Amino acid sequence: MRFAISYVSTANRDLNQDEVSELLDQTEIRNNNEGVNGLLIYSDGNFFEVIEGEKSKIRGLFKCIKEDPRHRNIMMVFEKEIDKPLFDDKEANFISENTRHRQMKVGNFLYYIKDLDESTQKAVKNILEAMGENS
Repeated sequence: MRFAISYVSTANRDLNQDEVSELLDQTEIRNNNEGVNGLLIYSDGNFFEVIEGEKSKIRGLFKCIKEDPRHRNIMMVFEKEIDKPLFDDKEANFISENTRHRQMKVGNFLYYIKDLDESTQKAVKNILEAMGENS
């Protein structure tokens, strides 16, 4: 059974756009090499991420994420076992404010969460709307 964690956080004020882009690139490479699927969005100084994969790997990754000094105010959205993968593709998606196809990917993500319980879906949709990603 797969496991997923989702959280939101606030980027540190001194994190600039180049550093955000580098973070997204590094995360994409690491997660894809580790077999972790998911979505990472950066918008208006905030991060939203969903990671999924093997339970111990996801928990270990989230422990590292919580210790990363590039963000703070980490709030868990959900942490749960999932019956089937949320993401059909094998690679993770990483989206920043300047990503050209952002809306299409976020729209696809809303499709992926359809198998989560209704309250979790609502929480994720509200977060995406608050970040201005679901307009």
